[in-house]
Amino acid sequence: MNQEIKDYINGKLKYIPDKSGVYFMKDEKDNIIYIGKAKSLKKRVASYFSKSNKDTKTTALVEHIADLDYIITENEVEALIFEAEMIRKHKPHYNILLKDQKSFPFVAITNERFPRIIKARNVINKENASKFKNYYGPYVESDKANDIIKFMTDNFKFRRCKLDFPLKRPIRPCLYYHINKCTAPCANLITEEDYDKTVEEAAMILDGGIDKLVSNLQKEMSDYANKLEFEKAKDIRDKIDTLKSINVEQNVYIQENDDMDILGIYGEKGNYIIVILSVKDGRLADRKDFSLKDSSNLHSESDYSDIVSAFFSQYYIYANLIPNTILTEIKINDITVIKDYLKKISGKTVQIKFDETKKGLINIANNNAKHLFEEKILVKEIPLGINRLKEIFKLNKTPNIIESFDIAHIQGSYTMAGMVRFVNGISDNKNYRLFNMKTVEGIDDFASIKEAVYRRYKRLKEGNLKFPDLILIDGGRGQLNAAIEALKELEIKGQPIMALAKKFEEIYLPNREEPVLLEDNEPARLFLQKVRDETHRFVNTSHGKKRSREMIKSELESISGLGRSGIEKLYSHFINIENIRNASLESIRNIPGISYKVANNIYEHFHK
Repeated sequence: MNQEIKDYINGKLKYIPDKSGVYFMKDEKDNIIYIGKAKSLKKRVASYFSKSNKDTKTTALVEHIADLDYIITENEVEALIFEAEMIRKHKPHYNILLKDQKSFPFVAITNERFPRIIKARNVINKENASKFKNYYGPYVESDKANDIIKFMTDNFKFRRCKLDFPLKRPIRPCLYYHINKCTAPCANLITEEDYDKTVEEAAMILDGGIDKLVSNLQKEMSDYANKLEFEKAKDIRDKIDTLKSINVEQNVYIQENDDMDILGIYGEKGNYIIVILSVKDGRLADRKDFSLKDSSNLHSESDYSDIVSAFFSQYYIYANLIPNTILTEIKINDITVIKDYLKKISGKTVQIKFDETKKGLINIANNNAKHLFEEKILVKEIPLGINRLKEIFKLNKTPNIIESFDIAHIQGSYTMAGMVRFVNGISDNKNYRLFNMKTVEGIDDFASIKEAVYRRYKRLKEGNLKFPDLILIDGGRGQLNAAIEALKELEIKGQPIMALAKKFEEIYLPNREEPVLLEDNEPARLFLQKVRDETHRFVNTSHGKKRSREMIKSELESISGLGRSGIEKLYSHFINIENIRNASLESIRNIPGISYKVANNIYEHFHK
């Protein structure tokens, strides 16, 4: 990899999001040579270009990378499914390809009289297509598909047998009928019409209409918990978990013969990004993005109709660009005219389908459009904000590295300071820091800021490490003076520092009595607010996690004989701390792994 490509890749790495997704490594001929998934695209992709030791295959791969691309997904499950499908269809050189690779399982409703719900693979294979009325998935974990099939079969009482209907005569129903798990169509105990209605209800749930059912089950679970019937509450909780999992994994599968464009859009203030996911012969062939500008600025951000209509006439100008189907969630103005236009150019009737579910591929296209829009804004505005900081405050150096501090506490308990670091306008997450207060008691924001600043820069000074170009303190004059005092005690001179007070967005500076108030749309102010808000988010999120741990520790770990394993068993059984507090001694004693002695200690702790 030459230096020019390295610089190009390093520039791209700055803007890769910390989100789940699939990444594509490409060679100089733009061929995809590797496809991978990631919980965090930012961390995973960056790891290929770090200086850490790599195996022979990875070293060879990196040497051939000339470009990279990615698609963000809603969750890790979508990323895993996307990765598997794209590897199967693109067969990249550096991916391991299994010759007997199985596809992910689906939950399918059979196309027969008195249908069954079964697990199936290769549901869109031409030979298999006629066997199924509907199919849902795919599901990454085969056990998850099994759980859904069991849940639907048990609760809707579908038949499990493979009898070929119609039967010559009714037969005696099996055990499942007698334990109320089947309606026994074999014995003519349900009509085909009523059975089909039940199938339609099940299909509705598998299609995603589960919210009402989940809501009812949650109420039922709460009622059982209030009655201290925790085993029944736990069973219902497991049902809810299964129901929720039905929707998570079924939104990104591409049918084998699809030839379509999936269109996503996002825009603000007359600027728009359109993303097209192009699917050719069932392969996700490309992700294209386009910038559009509406100088009139007459369209609201929520109404993209005219923008999409204009895009159609500007992009689809050659027959080879026009797919059989275009999928979008935007209602297109003059759709009849657009369809006629597409038919005239391509010589075929093009289907324009509207998907307003905000799920699956359409959601992925929209999310990628939003990310690219924010990335372009970031590239354009952040350097301006940094440069304006230097100009306005007469800094000797452009503040490319900024470290920002904030405090979080509730009534003086669990006080914590947080520090975030921005490099070239981008958050540098791996260098975020937390400080649990060691010298401060009660509520004292000034002392807490002083301690955090002192500890941070004492370490940098002793380690002869690089100081930031600017220190930002969340607060006013008092917090700023406390931070300055810490720097003085460390004999650190000439360090640029300022404070941003949230109420009026006033900026406080050393050796200046009156604060500075910048215009609302001033890039320097907007950038400082971005850094300050990220600091506030980080410290408060971290503080909330610590507070929860401390509360659980004080509530449960102080009980004699009860360790981490026992606490997990309690939560698994009783769901939450309130149910543990109200549990009877007998119900605690019945939990496997909790001894009678410890059960007595738990009960006595809450019933002193």
